[in-house]
Amino acid sequence: MKKTILGTFSAVIVMAVMMVSCGGASTPKTSLKNSVDSVSYAYGVSMTEQGLVQFLEQSGVLQSTSNIEYDYQMRIASADSTQKEALEKEMKAKLDSINKINAPRLSQFIKGLTEGMSLEEKSAYANGLSIGVQFSQQMLPQFTSMLFGSDSTKTVNKDQVLAGIVSTLKNQELAISKMEANGMVQNAVEKAQAEQQLRQEEDLRAQYADSIAAGDAYMAENAKREGVVTLPSGLQYEILRAGNGPMPAETDRVKVHYHGTLINGTVFDSSVDRGEPATFGVNQVIPGWTEALKLMPVGSKWRLYIPYDLAYGSADRGAIKPFSNLIFDVELISIEK
Repeated sequence: MKKTILGTFSAVIVMAVMMVSCGGASTPKTSLKNSVDSVSYAYGVSMTEQGLVQFLEQSGVLQSTSNIEYDYQMRIASADSTQKEALEKEMKAKLDSINKINAPRLSQFIKGLTEGMSLEEKSAYANGLSIGVQFSQQMLPQFTSMLFGSDSTKTVNKDQVLAGIVSTLKNQELAISKMEANGMVQNAVEKAQAEQQLRQEEDLRAQYADSIAAGDAYMAENAKREGVVTLPSGLQYEILRAGNGPMPAETDRVKVHYHGTLINGTVFDSSVDRGEPATFGVNQVIPGWTEALKLMPVGSKWRLYIPYDLAYGSADRGAIKPFSNLIFDVELISIEK
């Protein structure tokens, strides 16, 4: 029950906090003149105890007192009368200290909450306030994160966001057209994502520098062996058995047997070991496979030496670590209709 109430009130509470202005707030007087007053008061107590306090503590509005109360209550329960009195004084002093720390922020929160609860349910102001909270608390931080990542020195200009919103709502002449705006945002996000991916890959390259060097050395040495063909892409292959059937097109589906290892001999996948051929589209596999399959006549068996940029690149696929060069024995059984 607590979890449900907390979730229900989270958005409302945040909205109220956004309405805060400087100044204090007084607590309404308790006046239980009838049954409606009583159940209304009980509802306030219940909702606060079952979620609101926890939310405010999680949001940093309040410092928690529950641990202090629990600790002292446990100690008081097992103490004698003299000790109990001393412990109760200690507990009160600590709680008073935290209450003084909480007072300014709590006062602001109560003022915002009071104003928020006084709004008409369907007023334009309430709608604007609600959407403004979403922009401030969710959408703008997310957009800032998409554009600037972990760079805390940069942020979206809230004033210009608001200027764009208001100009569009009022049907004023726009400094940037709607179509241009959509394209500009999309391009900015895509550019930021590409830059972030590049940075992450550069970090990974530094982390796996030794593995990359070992893989490059292996491919360079392997290219010198008799029977090994190196294609312009960097893909290497040697023919273990020549076939005389047709060669697949990129849009074909093929049935193959394969056995895949790392350059150190570790097996990571093998239809041969499973005893069952695999069927897939020529264009549905890693680039090194696609390139080789289009050159293989049906009935062929080739050994492929695939550099990491034609395999899984910087992706970590468990047994296949980032920037891993791969070796595959591939037998092209048939082109499937």
